Amino acid sequence: MNTTTVEPDGTQLLLDYVMPSQVHMFDTLADIVECAITDRPDIAFSATICLEELITNTIEHGLRNAPDHAIRVRIRRGPDALEISVKDDAPAFDPFRDAPLPDLEADVETRAVGGLGLHIVRTLMDEAWASYDGTGNLITLKKKLS
Repeated sequence: MNTTTVEPDGTQLLLDYVMPSQVHMFDTLADIVECAITDRPDIAFSATICLEELITNTIEHGLRNAPDHAIRVRIRRGPDALEISVKDDAPAFDPFRDAPLPDLEADVETRAVGGLGLHIVRTLMDEAWASYDGTGNLITLKKKLS
């Protein structure tokens, strides 16, 4: 669950957690993330917001609310950046490539639903990308520590 170990490349593994694909379980993950990143509450908050958006979308859209899947969250800390990875077994989907961009200029009444959460992820993180390895999606986020 929550371990701090030093990996061969010198990065610290702050968190290796597997959560069930149930939205109500996110509060547990949020508490664990806060405990894993104690020295930077600002980054812990940003990480939690991004994870909530990505995991909720995965559960609702990718896994269609099936409660029997697992989502693995890992957080590593290097000398200059925090790296967050989210692995699921949903069908291939790259939210950073395939999801529509929100129209930030449209007013609330006419704006199309969707895309704002990913906009927040892109804003809070310095880098974000996704890949698919044949067994599931891997989303990686990086946040500079400086």
